[in-house]
Order: sequence, then structure tokens, then C-alpha cells
Amino acid sequence: MHGRGTLQLPSGALYEGEFKDNMYHGAGTYTFPDGCTYRGHFHENRLEGDGVFVDKQGLVWTGVFHGDTALGLKMQLNI
Repeated sequence: MHGRGTLQLPSGALYEGEFKDNMYHGAGTYTFPDGCTYRGHFHENRLEGDGVFVDKQGLVWTGVFHGDTALGLKMQLNI
């Protein structure tokens, strides 16, 4: 897949955004099965760059993400 699209995963996770070579790549939104969301930039299926993470209680982390984590935040993408 290449371009913009939506991918619903069997886990219940949902990705809406840009793809490159069948990977999350560019701007997008990832909704985790528990309702948490990440909106920002992706690079080869990993969170990379400016983004906003909202947990299921509504707490918001805004900043620069590298890989699948940010300082004080641990998460796992379902790919």
C-alpha cells in the first residue's frame, strides 16, 4: 500500500493516514484497542517526530516521539 488509507487490525486497533511500502509512514492517527490515540508522524511503522498521545483517561502528552515511546510513556503498536 502506498498513499493515504485506513487499516483496521484484528486486535481492534485502527490506523488512518499515510502509507509507504505497506508501512505507516507520514502523518496519521493510530487508535489503540483500549481507546488511546496517537496523532502525529510515523516512520516505517514507528512513532517518529511531533505527535500527541491521549490516554484512555484523557491525559494528553504532546511532544517529540522516537520509536514507540516518549519520555514517561510506554506503548506497543499492533502491526
